[in-house]
Amino acid sequence: MRSVCTLTLIFAVVSCASAKLDRIRPADELPRDVPKEFQDKFIISETPVPAPTPSASPTPTLDLGKKKKKKAKVLSVAPIAPAKVQFPHRRPKKDPIWEGEKMVLDITWLGVSAGEFTLTTLPFKYIDERKVYHVEGRAKSSSVFSVFYRLDDLIESYIDFESLFSHRFHMLLDESKQNRDSLELHDADKGKIFYWNRWSKPDNDKGETKEFFDRTALSQDTFSSLYYVRTLPLPDGGVINFPVATEGKTWEGVVTVIRREKIKTPMGKIMAVVVKPETKLQGVLQKTGDSYLWLSDDDRRWVLRLEAKVKIGTVIAELKSVLPGTPPADETPPKSGP
Repeated sequence: MRSVCTLTLIFAVVSCASAKLDRIRPADELPRDVPKEFQDKFIISETPVPAPTPSASPTPTLDLGKKKKKKAKVLSVAPIAPAKVQFPHRRPKKDPIWEGEKMVLDITWLGVSAGEFTLTTLPFKYIDERKVYHVEGRAKSSSVFSVFYRLDDLIESYIDFESLFSHRFHMLLDESKQNRDSLELHDADKGKIFYWNRWSKPDNDKGETKEFFDRTALSQDTFSSLYYVRTLPLPDGGVINFPVATEGKTWEGVVTVIRREKIKTPMGKIMAVVVKPETKLQGVLQKTGDSYLWLSDDDRRWVLRLEAKVKIGTVIAELKSVLPGTPPADETPPKSGP
């Protein structure tokens, strides 16, 4: 069975490839060979942290010659802050992503209950002086299914609050046949992404990859893509393209709006918009089986259902329960709904 990789990396439905690994801590467990200024840039904080003052250029001295012995005059040079990229404002008028929201989906495979998949929006954080959404997904196998295949997988993403692009992505897989710890740091100013991947398998196959690759402007990671799609209008027949970066590659995410239909949910029968997510790499469509995503056709865009065809059968996730969370300060809760 494919695990959280199938359920959440819906724009790159790929097999998860990876003794138990420790989770990468937010601030101080990046690889030592990453430049310190790069590490500092991705510290996660609860409140805004001012960027460190840049070092001044070497202080020049002015030589006045030998005629008069005077102390050399010192020319002071003010520190020059590095240029910051300007980002567009892309938040919709009605923000569907509320702090504290929680969606729990039941996972089935070949008609058998396999576990739960939980999507949670945690309190806002700050990275590099920018406010970010902190979203988390966890897939955990049921006690019965764990007899055949155990999984307890975690993914998290930090998404820019104003411009809706990824700053940081982390995936931690703890499964019967693999363990994997993967981190991606998106440096929007330098146009680079640092990718760190560690894996371990029962057959003693262990390894580690560390590399930089080019970043496309406003790119998503494979988890933030789901949240980005929730912010889009999704008109009938619409096709939306946007850049997605994952595992040392840049993809083109393609979302096609298939139809609208009513489906049964914990909130009763409601209208849903059905979309088909795919990916392209270097102009070639990557297909490993069709996937479909049902979102509520309202301002919240709840994740109602997900289907992903895999090598054997189809993985289905259906919404079981939902907590709406706290509306943004400039919005009021809906009169109806969960």
